[in-house]
Amino acid sequence: MDELATEHAGKATFLLVNVRGIDDAKQYKSAKSLTSPDLVHASGQAPGEYALKYIPHKVVIDKSGKVVKNFDGVDLAADVKSQL
Repeated sequence: MDELATEHAGKATFLLVNVRGIDDAKQYKSAKSLTSPDLVHASGQAPGEYALKYIPHKVVIDKSGKVVKNFDGVDLAADVKSQL
């Protein structure tokens, strides 16, 4: 995800939602060596529209805010490129 966030900086936003809290999110970012300043960490409940099934969970949302792909069959590189 770090490479994708760097590659698509200014064109796409990658959101890492952590439901355990901001400290856990910071530890995750560090442990995964995520360095892109475009990665956003949040804490609390993910929006219901994400329809989270499992953790980790990937959702692709288009420019209008519509969920276009949700968990099953998500290929971040290809799916993000198709939405740009």
